[in-house]
Amino acid sequence: MQDVVIKDQQIRAGDKVVMWYLSGNRDETIFPDPDAIHFDRENITRHLAFGFGIHRCMGMKVAELQLRILWQGILERFDNIELVAPPKRLKSNQRNGYKEMMVRIKPRLKH
Repeated sequence: MQDVVIKDQQIRAGDKVVMWYLSGNRDETIFPDPDAIHFDRENITRHLAFGFGIHRCMGMKVAELQLRILWQGILERFDNIELVAPPKRLKSNQRNGYKEMMVRIKPRLKH
């Protein structure tokens, strides 16, 4: 609607702009080592997977609880999960995900 400069990039009124969703959670000014997965990073709540502001997902807390239960179950059953090949990423401007991730799991020994 009007000329603007964002991070030294001139955008003129009427220019076409594309929003790359996958870059939102990989902003190096927000997330140290943005391309690595860190489940315990300090600013994990800044992740945009569940939207933001008035567009925040209403089911976010249910999804977080499901993930917590899933990981608790995995960690109770397995001693180690090892990546055996580089993951294959999904090519999309909408999703920053994996198409394939091959792992080797070591079951916990029952006592």
